[in-house]
Amino acid sequence: MTVRLFPESVSCYRRSNFVLKRAHSRWLVFFLLAGLCLLPVNLSGAGEVELKNGTIIQGELAPILGLTDALAAKLQGKGPEDPDPKAPIIMIDNGIIRYFVPTRLMKRFNNDQELSRLETFLLKQQTRSRNHMLKEVGSFSDVTDFDKYGRRTVTLKTSKGALALLQGVTEITPSYLKVIGLKQQWELGLRTTSVKEEILAAMLKNAIDPLNPNERISVARFYIQAGLYIPAAQAFADIERDFPEYKEKIAAYVKDLRSLHSQQLLDELQQRRKAGQHRLAQVAITKFPTKNVSQGILRQIREIEEDYLTRSDQVEKALLRLGELEAEIKDQKKKNLLQAYRREIINQLNFESIDRLSAFLNLEGDDSLSAQEKLAMAYSGWILGAAHVVTDLDTALNFWTARAQVLDYLRNEDEQQSDFLIEDLEKLEGVSTEVVKQMIPLLPPILDAPVRENDDVFSIQVTDEGAEVPVSYSVLLPIEYNPHHSYPMIVALRPSHLSAKSELNWWGKYKNGPGQSQRRGYIVIAPEYLQKGQEAYYDNETAHYAVIQSIRDVRKRFNVDSDRVFLAGHGTGGDAAFDIGMSHPGLFAGVIPITGKTSAFNLHYWENAKHLSWYIVGGELDRDTLEHNSLVVNRMMRHGYDVIYAEFKGRGYENYYEEIHNLFNWMELQQRLKYPKEIEEKILRPMDNRFYWARTEKIPAKIMQTKLVNGKKRIQARPIRFNVSIKVGNVIYVNSGGKINTLWLSPELVDYEKRLMVRVDGKRKFNDFLRPDMKAMLDDFRNRGDRQKLFDVRLDFF
Repeated sequence: MTVRLFPESVSCYRRSNFVLKRAHSRWLVFFLLAGLCLLPVNLSGAGEVELKNGTIIQGELAPILGLTDALAAKLQGKGPEDPDPKAPIIMIDNGIIRYFVPTRLMKRFNNDQELSRLETFLLKQQTRSRNHMLKEVGSFSDVTDFDKYGRRTVTLKTSKGALALLQGVTEITPSYLKVIGLKQQWELGLRTTSVKEEILAAMLKNAIDPLNPNERISVARFYIQAGLYIPAAQAFADIERDFPEYKEKIAAYVKDLRSLHSQQLLDELQQRRKAGQHRLAQVAITKFPTKNVSQGILRQIREIEEDYLTRSDQVEKALLRLGELEAEIKDQKKKNLLQAYRREIINQLNFESIDRLSAFLNLEGDDSLSAQEKLAMAYSGWILGAAHVVTDLDTALNFWTARAQVLDYLRNEDEQQSDFLIEDLEKLEGVSTEVVKQMIPLLPPILDAPVRENDDVFSIQVTDEGAEVPVSYSVLLPIEYNPHHSYPMIVALRPSHLSAKSELNWWGKYKNGPGQSQRRGYIVIAPEYLQKGQEAYYDNETAHYAVIQSIRDVRKRFNVDSDRVFLAGHGTGGDAAFDIGMSHPGLFAGVIPITGKTSAFNLHYWENAKHLSWYIVGGELDRDTLEHNSLVVNRMMRHGYDVIYAEFKGRGYENYYEEIHNLFNWMELQQRLKYPKEIEEKILRPMDNRFYWARTEKIPAKIMQTKLVNGKKRIQARPIRFNVSIKVGNVIYVNSGGKINTLWLSPELVDYEKRLMVRVDGKRKFNDFLRPDMKAMLDDFRNRGDRQKLFDVRLDFF
């Protein structure tokens, strides 16, 4: 799967004098320095880069040595010890954003592609007294709409009060608008699709001669290239009305437009299905246009429609056959149990859960199987999934008893009673640790979810009796949330000056309707990680604890795909995302800091992030953000980590909503690394002590020391290294500075059929065969709520 970071309809980007037109000399310096490097190919010029994760970025390409002048100069003198000293970074400029990616992350590039001409419109703007250059842009207090001449006023918040500045559009392309300051030296870009359609239409009308049909056609083609298909259709209809003699000339464009628009509708329909929004998808099928649509697209629509009809028939058939087969059972005790269990299936059987009964439905008409065997397949499949069905009805009924006991165990706080529950579980015939492991992904929620009346934001208080401090978070669920569907999740950290609801709405609401997370099927939570009145992020333990506990709590209430959890944040939340992401990399598939800044901890922790994907967003004029972050990010890129740094040209401290489509496209490609066999991490704080499947405790207190420097308190960091590795021969080596070490293991990590040896700090601590431990597995699941990463062995070393 590949994902482009730009509208699919925009096939190319206009060439420009990439280096010579750079507003700041630093990029020219980088380009010239990079030219000294002996690269195997010429990366400069217009083209596209495909990254190893499937992301495709288009624009003007240039290899660079570093993210700042100082780092570029430093790298120029690097020796062979540097992992990749020869132009380790590629910059791709699309006119509005500079994307920086590691050279080693690149899968392929093409700088000799056919670039079709994009429609571009120029607007004349009068400028005067542009002697002052903006060096930093803060947040906006007010922004007016553009008028038909392409002018607007933006009001900035400054230390001296509000500052109103006049801007003007000088160029309109299908991908971006070029905007300049009319009284200051300020150049920036805005995505074309971020401008209201009626305002864009007014500017375009003012830029052309409306009586010239060829210029009107250019506007219609512009809309197609921008992916704005409805305005394009209206533009062609107006041309046909005003210039009927041009009907044949525009016929080919109209045909292409219909094909593109129908493909867009099909993509949206498929996205709804993938997100589990089946009611909306079925409605979309009934409204899908069929006139002048390609046979290929119509065939796909018919296939989707037939699949829904098939699933509907399967639901109806399953309910009917379960009742009929139940009537054949003579044992009244079994019959009573089946009636009770069938009521659950009747209430919960739908398009998402019907696959559990697929083995039963495939064989329910097989005369060689008895009614009891068929019912066993149905009821065991409902508990374990169709891949793990059994044909013995007593065993299948035991699975239901086991599930009830597992839920009692997970919800129980009494340790003594928990021991009795485990004993009862282990006595059930046919119920092993492996069976319980198969059961966990399909368990009902461990904790109750609040009753909701709509798809709006609601709050949850974490109810863990052992909580160190009170923890709460807000939630925004996707449309048609279904507990039988597994959802990716975004952990969104708010900026200090805005509420949790505003952060959730950024991800999931748009003009009081569903936004991207609700449409694409993502759960979004906003932990309350800042203390009351706190304006800056201080790398404190309370924030880490709030985020981790919120994640664990929400996984117990809702069906979260723990392999696709993303940490994100704006401003202060971006600062926290850098810190928390690098401190707990095993929790996330990716991290998205927006206008965030790294901390002193990141200078040590950046190596912890080698298995984590990053998408960093910022503005060129946002404080000293790039200069500040480059100390960490440059190192990550030089080592080939999975990092994309998107810098909006001429932009400051903003929320960058226009990048949201690219963020979701990128998230679609990411998965958490669950079972790395090599763990090499640094620890500076006792709370940052669990990585993937290993934990160390009783860390020396001297890793963080306070010392006086010129009369001021400074933190002197001496991180300990926590290294755990699984080697050939079923041997685990643990080297840590902690006095207590814990390993959680599974067959994905080590071979249970062979003797396992564990050496801790050079000493042999374990040399035996592993046996799955149901209690250890359930305790860990009760603690973390992670359905996708289960461990059935726990080893503790003191």
